[in-house]
Amino acid sequence: MINSKLFSIFCIFLIASLPSASAFSVLGHDIGLGDGVTAGAGALVGAGAGVYIVGGLTSAIAAGGAAVTAPAWVPIAVVAACAVGGALAVNYGYRWITGADAEDEGGAVTGAAKTNVSDGEYINGTYKYDLLAGYRQYSEESAAEDIAEIKDKLESEIGIYKFTVTGTLSDVDVSMKGPDKIYGFSAFPVQLKFDEILTGSESSYVEIENVKIYLVDSEGVKWNEKEYTDNIKLQKNNDDHPEAIEEYIINFTMKAPDPYIGKAKSQITNAPNREILEELINAEVKRFELVVEIDGHVEHYKKITKWSDELQDYITKEEHDDSVTLDTKLTTLEAWDRIHSGAYYIDGADASLPTSYINEVTPIAYSSYSNGATSNVIGRVWASPVHCYNSSSQYRFVLIGQPGNLEPVPVTIEDDYRALVLKLRDDGVASIASDTPGNFHDMSTYTGLTTSLNYLKDSSTEAFETYFLVVADVDDGIDSALPVWCLIKPRISVIDNVKYSLNEEFKEEILELMSDGSISDSDSQRITEIIQMSEESLKEKQYVAESESGKYEDNDKAKNAISNALEDYEKAAAYYEKAKNTDDPEEVKVYTYLAGDVYEPAGDYWKEAAAKYNLGLDDQGDALASNAEKLESLAAEYEPSLWFTAGSTVSEWWTQFKSGFGIGDVPDAALLVIVIVVLVCGTILVTRFIK
Repeated sequence: MINSKLFSIFCIFLIASLPSASAFSVLGHDIGLGDGVTAGAGALVGAGAGVYIVGGLTSAIAAGGAAVTAPAWVPIAVVAACAVGGALAVNYGYRWITGADAEDEGGAVTGAAKTNVSDGEYINGTYKYDLLAGYRQYSEESAAEDIAEIKDKLESEIGIYKFTVTGTLSDVDVSMKGPDKIYGFSAFPVQLKFDEILTGSESSYVEIENVKIYLVDSEGVKWNEKEYTDNIKLQKNNDDHPEAIEEYIINFTMKAPDPYIGKAKSQITNAPNREILEELINAEVKRFELVVEIDGHVEHYKKITKWSDELQDYITKEEHDDSVTLDTKLTTLEAWDRIHSGAYYIDGADASLPTSYINEVTPIAYSSYSNGATSNVIGRVWASPVHCYNSSSQYRFVLIGQPGNLEPVPVTIEDDYRALVLKLRDDGVASIASDTPGNFHDMSTYTGLTTSLNYLKDSSTEAFETYFLVVADVDDGIDSALPVWCLIKPRISVIDNVKYSLNEEFKEEILELMSDGSISDSDSQRITEIIQMSEESLKEKQYVAESESGKYEDNDKAKNAISNALEDYEKAAAYYEKAKNTDDPEEVKVYTYLAGDVYEPAGDYWKEAAAKYNLGLDDQGDALASNAEKLESLAAEYEPSLWFTAGSTVSEWWTQFKSGFGIGDVPDAALLVIVIVVLVCGTILVTRFIK
């Protein structure tokens, strides 16, 4: 059997000789991580087979009684040959299955997820548009589906509420029902059911004279008091009392304590106040208790038997026995326990798309924050893809009332609304930049408003904010309507109308120059001129960002954002430089795409984010930063993998190593054969010393 030390040493040499798990060229093929793993696995399997063969031959010779002594290098050579054969066989199968050899003919392997840019993407940026805008482009069908999806999440059902009883409650059973979910400052149904549980005389009855219902908040303040004053007479239904009612149901429409409704109404009719609007978007429901007071009386009758002179017999009759006063209070926290925050966030596009999409007119769904009577009114904001200063944008506000959440109480929901854009000035004052008031009337069905809002900027303007406010009346036809409100704030951030260094005309010219699949000297000269003009434009942005960075030192978010902007601008410049130094058309496209369409707008987003963070508008800053990160993730799809980068470094070291020994012109294939021979011979020599 082959010496175990011998085999161990050989395996060490074998593993050391495996191809690097990176991408570089050997024998005209691009070797990567998969090649290293498969070749290594094949080599180990082959070596194991070689050991088995040597062991088998040794046993066979020994069994035959022959005294044959082979040199020590013979078993090593057998194992080495099997290892090399195994490595080649397994790796060949791997490359055939994965088509790696076919890929070698198409260009350099970088380990990137994407290695080229289509002409359509290069000019129109459709993939980038989808990445930033999301999948929700406006249509009546998509808007209705979107609203229905939100509505389904907020639906509630009626359920039993437990309560505590104080006072006198005699001969009547009371049950209470309400919704299992209540969102925000919403109107909600409360159902009271009264059942008589009289015993004894059939003439006894319960008369409820007054039912009062209200809420009490954590500070002891009463809210939304309502009364039912019709007399309710409950009595057993029988032959003597065929019209008697044994049970009775009263439905009320209540509403969570809402100290904000007056402020919400003021923003519909008066000059808007940003502090109030921000207070509304962040408002929370206070803890409350639901209270029901029941007043009435119970009249008990009893049966007596007495002699009737007229009938000359004993007769049974009913006569009044006593009266019991009903003075009962029911209290419950069940409604509060089912309250959920009215504030909710809907995902969608953020901030604004780059100004290169200024001609896109189809609205897209924007992420937004909402608050208010969320169980009663929900909405979604669609708007133009691009929002930049001194322009206007189309908005589509889609809303729907949810009367179904107030069942079993039939209600109508009617409204007044106001869409508005606030201009935030450098003196801290917010004023109206643009607004659209109106009403939808009946909100029980899907409805929407299409309007144009503008962002006219002057020297004092720092930013803009968009709001959509609805104040509606929920009317059950029983008592006065309950006013509710809903406020929506889309995560839109208006940006500078920046120009990009590599415009559409430049890109079209570059594609035309490379249309024959090659780059001539004259083509290269013109492409270089275009890139140099783009570089100059980019340098201006870098200069502005560097000059502004000093004012962000005291704001960590702004400081980090401007640092990211400068980093992305640097990456854009580096890719422009790469594009000038290649004659591969695909590389020119990829490098200029990454420079002008990805890293430069990412830097612009970070620069805008820094300004918003510095103003304390963190939400807008986060929206802009989110878009920058999306573009950076897009760039990562085109950039070399970590393995490729490491492999390129190894390849450079190998080239330098060969040049240092004056063998730079020797093919890698020849050197590979020499290395294998040296390793085998080295292993033989080492084993001799071990013996």
